[in-house]
Amino acid sequence: MTRVEFTEKIVNLLQWMIDAGEHPIIDFVKRSDEEQKRLFDKGLSKCDGIKNRSLHQSGRAMDIYFLQEGEMIDPKHGWETWHEHWEEVGGKPMIS
Repeated sequence: MTRVEFTEKIVNLLQWMIDAGEHPIIDFVKRSDEEQKRLFDKGLSKCDGIKNRSLHQSGRAMDIYFLQEGEMIDPKHGWETWHEHWEEVGGKPMIS
C-alpha cells in the first residue's frame, strides 16, 4: 500500500469512527529511525528501526487513540470493530 492509498483508507476509517460517535485522535504517523529504536529499546515495539523497520518509518502506519471528556478511553465500539473495518479496506491485522 502506498502512502497515498494509506492516507485515503485511514481518512475513511476515521470518518467511520466519527460517524459512529467515536472521538479518535491520531499519533505516531511517521517515526524517525531514532524514535523507532527508542521504542524498541523500551520494549514498546518489535521493530528495531534498522534491521526490522516499522511501517511507521515509511508513513504507512498510525496509532489511533480515543478520547472522552479529555481522557483516553477504549473505543465505544471496541478495538476489534475498527480493526475489522481496517482489514476490510486492505489494512494489516491488529498488533497486540
